[in-house]
Amino acid sequence: MAGDSSYKPGEIVKVSGIYSVVYEDGKDTFEVTCVEGEHFPPTRNAKGAHFELKYGATHSHKHEALKETQAQA
Repeated sequence: MAGDSSYKPGEIVKVSGIYSVVYEDGKDTFEVTCVEGEHFPPTRNAKGAHFELKYGATHSHKHEALKETQAQA
């Protein structure tokens, strides 16, 4: 269902995580990983397709608990 939490191909990803790719007819939905700062990918032959955030996640290099560990490595 499209709404405030749906994103079109080409828009910039604001939250890293797992997104559902939803087609206009609602069939053949699947999940993909999208990374903050990148663009949502184009979809083939799918007018009206959009992305919906299913599970958000902090990218490892931005997570506070991992910053010190990565600097020491």
